[in-house]
Amino acid sequence: MAVKKKRQIIYKKLNIDRKWLFIILFLAVLSFFIDIWQIIFLCMFSVGNAFLLTIDRYINAPVDIELSTFAAVIMTQLYTLKWGIAVAILSKVAAIIYNKKFSVDHLFMMGGYIVAALIASIAPGSIVVAGIISTIVVNLYVVFVSKYITHLSTYEIVMYGSSNTIFNVVLFIGFGEIIFKLMGLF
Repeated sequence: MAVKKKRQIIYKKLNIDRKWLFIILFLAVLSFFIDIWQIIFLCMFSVGNAFLLTIDRYINAPVDIELSTFAAVIMTQLYTLKWGIAVAILSKVAAIIYNKKFSVDHLFMMGGYIVAALIASIAPGSIVVAGIISTIVVNLYVVFVSKYITHLSTYEIVMYGSSNTIFNVVLFIGFGEIIFKLMGLF
């Protein structure tokens, strides 16, 4: 007579790093005392921008696809100017650290994103209008800086400016209102 073996269910230990548990617990407790959603959105935009800018890490192409302008405008209009400036700076710093690539033009780019936050704080109308106005002003600023300070070639200036303008206009028209309303829920 054959003896049936019982099948054992093997459980794998769920490996969760304790630092993540601590961070989640810390944020949960902190949320009772202050509104942490601005910090969470700031971190999300910074990480998203760093991942998006990995193009710079692996491909040396004159393309400027970034979330900093979009994030600066939305955070400024939804919260305050200080949050817009914070995301303008920290989203670029996160990208610099993640990509391990720093050049002096990154400082000028941060200045451009701060200009986007300033424009958004005074721009009339919807998030889409404020975003498009900010994008145009920032790209005009970047053209001036690229031409007269960092001395990029005309080809690079046109490529960076057009790719950034197209990307940001698509972001604001396609996703600006949706993300603005979703973030406004928190």
